[in-house]
Amino acid sequence: MQGNGTGNGKVYFNGHDNSHATAKYSKNNVDGLTPTRENYLRTLFQLSQQGEGVRLTDLARAEGVRLPTARHAVNCLRELGLASQENYGRIQLTDEGSRLGRAICDRFNLTRKFLCEVLGVRPEAAEREACVMEHHLDDDTLERLAAFVKHVTNCNGGVEATPDCLVNLRITMEERDQARH
Repeated sequence: MQGNGTGNGKVYFNGHDNSHATAKYSKNNVDGLTPTRENYLRTLFQLSQQGEGVRLTDLARAEGVRLPTARHAVNCLRELGLASQENYGRIQLTDEGSRLGRAICDRFNLTRKFLCEVLGVRPEAAEREACVMEHHLDDDTLERLAAFVKHVTNCNGGVEATPDCLVNLRITMEERDQARH
């Protein structure tokens, strides 16, 4: 998968397993932040949760790319004001980079959880597909997906969604929509 931004199949979770239940999922509004650069930002955010800054070699390894490719991605993120790096030093995310990185991780984790726990998709396939979905879903769709995942995984003890459980979800969603208008 080299070069496509999906990495080597390893996922570094940010430790917020239930973040989908309370977080606001929204696509970024940063000009020049492409899906591939979002993937690098997500990986940088995940790796940065393990300590002070990220080594370029660790980023390249996690993304499954060579050092020059990772360096180019970091330079692009620096130009966007999302990361900083002293000459040959560790990569640091700016406050905005951390905020966006967390949001991207939350979107990824939500879509992956939906695919695995609700639809029963194999983890390897769910990871690849969540990586694609996280970049393109509308804010409202993500909020509804978050509500659905929370509802279904908590419904009936998390065992399975019953017809009543799904009817109650529809009522909850309609009430939410009416409250917005």
